[in-house]
Amino acid sequence: MKKNLGFTLLEILISLVLGLIIIGATLNIYISTIKSSSDTVKSARLNYDMETAMQFMINDIRRAGYWGNAVTGSTSTANPFIIGTGDIQLIEPVAVGSTDFTCILYTYDSDSDGAINNGEFYGFKLDAGTIKSSSKDTVDDSGDCTKANFWENILDSDTIEITSLTFSNVNSKCLNTSTSPDQLCTAGIASGDIAVEARQIDITITGRVKSDTSVTKTLTGLVKVRNNRIYIEP
Repeated sequence: MKKNLGFTLLEILISLVLGLIIIGATLNIYISTIKSSSDTVKSARLNYDMETAMQFMINDIRRAGYWGNAVTGSTSTANPFIIGTGDIQLIEPVAVGSTDFTCILYTYDSDSDGAINNGEFYGFKLDAGTIKSSSKDTVDDSGDCTKANFWENILDSDTIEITSLTFSNVNSKCLNTSTSPDQLCTAGIASGDIAVEARQIDITITGRVKSDTSVTKTLTGLVKVRNNRIYIEP
């Protein structure tokens, strides 16, 4: 009668070790795949939210200075949406003397009635790790970016944290049209001269995912304001 021989203890132990190694490698690949997928989803969400916020700001700021009474024969220097507090205001510098600011206010003639109303002041600012926007009928002409009830969150602050938001107008260009030939305002502008300022606002946003602060993104945007500021040098 032929004997049926089984595995020896050593063979069983070797098989168990090899099995554990294979299972461990499989689990490691699975965990790495899940983490990679999670990072991809988080990065995609961060990209989408920040790019949406950037485009929203660019599209709205571009309208600054629009005036319903800007018709043939009108006096451009009388446009109330480029005068005083109706003009673009950059407020709350990042540091003393900095050309980067964390809040922007501006106006445009949303109802095309030719007059500036309290409901026609708009703005964006960095506040408590998120981007907030002023909507119609919320901001007055005081140039105050701190009034809490005037601002609404435009991002999901539960998942996204904005660590930096800055606005700068250092790339705006001014031309003195009272000279012959026209010259840049920086070359010298006298009281009573008429100047045209082509305004540009540069925006930079840096943000990260709250649940994984290693997932970060920085965006830059450029706003060419459609309506030039035409003014008389005081």
